[in-house]
Amino acid sequence: MRGQVEKSLAPGQTTPDSGERPLKIVPIDNGNRAAAVHLLAKGFPEKSETFWSRGLALISDHHQRRQLGPIGQLLLKGDDTAGVLLTIRNRLPDTGSTVVNLSSWYVEPSCRWFAPRMLQLASASEEDIFTDLTPSAEACRLNERLGFRTVTDCTLFYPLPLTALRPAAARLAPLAAVPPDALPAAMRDMLDDHARLGCIVAMMQADGRHYPLVFLKTTTRRLPSARLIYCEDREVVQRNVSAIARYLLGKGRLALTLAASADERNAGGLAAHKSAPIQVKGAWNPRFINETYSELVLLPP
Repeated sequence: MRGQVEKSLAPGQTTPDSGERPLKIVPIDNGNRAAAVHLLAKGFPEKSETFWSRGLALISDHHQRRQLGPIGQLLLKGDDTAGVLLTIRNRLPDTGSTVVNLSSWYVEPSCRWFAPRMLQLASASEEDIFTDLTPSAEACRLNERLGFRTVTDCTLFYPLPLTALRPAAARLAPLAAVPPDALPAAMRDMLDDHARLGCIVAMMQADGRHYPLVFLKTTTRRLPSARLIYCEDREVVQRNVSAIARYLLGKGRLALTLAASADERNAGGLAAHKSAPIQVKGAWNPRFINETYSELVLLPP
């Protein structure tokens, strides 16, 4: 899974017989969370029920603390669980807009004719922003029919020991060195949360202002690496990647990866994956990276 949970959707569809039990969608709650765990383990057998139980507990805790509602939905066929889709929510710290990360989608073969409708209902709100960070090829095509667009389609890879040799104008400091009143409360809360979740959090001073950065600890090409999962302007990061490289080397990381578009492949990094799409529905700044509170963080490998 390359450190992430991919969507599961077969291309074939069937038509239900008139005598089949009715289908309905219900929110995941404490009463049916165990059923969601069981179905996720069936749909993604490379991960155990223990993994899914731990992950759903993390997501539920996040939703409860932030009053974000259900963590996903179940498709029921009569009384049997036939499908699951996680809808991991967060609020952007600068605008308060709600972002919904669609993740871990699985539908039993007998009900896959209903899978597109399930996704359509989950992404129907015109007020929320929807992201799909790990779509399969089939999910990409379906997402596009539902109004999603691809905002990044490759992953840039920076070997940090070499990158750190370039001149650097920016400076990075750990979050602990930033005075509490120097950041809006919502931003500080988000950064504190991700530090507690094991991410590398830093403040970069560049171009006369400060940029909060969040990195997920990962492994890339067997190297301890860091994936950039939050920055307000990807171009500023790319211009100051040497300063970031020096900081991350001090944290034991040897490589940096970040999502980018095809025309950014010459921004100093190597195209690690020629096809690594991220799709978005709703208002989105193309230079913005926000994978916070997502499956990448709350469903760690």
